[in-house]
Amino acid sequence: MTIFPCTQCGACCKRAGVTGLMPSNEDGSCIYLNKDNTCSIYNQRPEVCNIDKMRKKQTVLSKKEYYKLSAKVCNQFIEEDGLDDKYKIDVDSI
Repeated sequence: MTIFPCTQCGACCKRAGVTGLMPSNEDGSCIYLNKDNTCSIYNQRPEVCNIDKMRKKQTVLSKKEYYKLSAKVCNQFIEEDGLDDKYKIDVDSI
């Protein structure tokens, strides 16, 4: 079973508060984001933080299309945050 190739850069978690879907720190980052960009509740994270569970809620895009779109958004966040390119997802490999 294929899962989304998350690189655990933390870029989406740094924006969690902006969405209003997760409790956030003053800077807008999720309160569960550790200093090393890992999630302190990863195994119990809500559906909104799980791309595979969220993909199942939509019926328009195929799994591959959904992953590619999500990867493009991830890469945009990575660029905006000035993170190392090692965190970027190879969209063509999806």
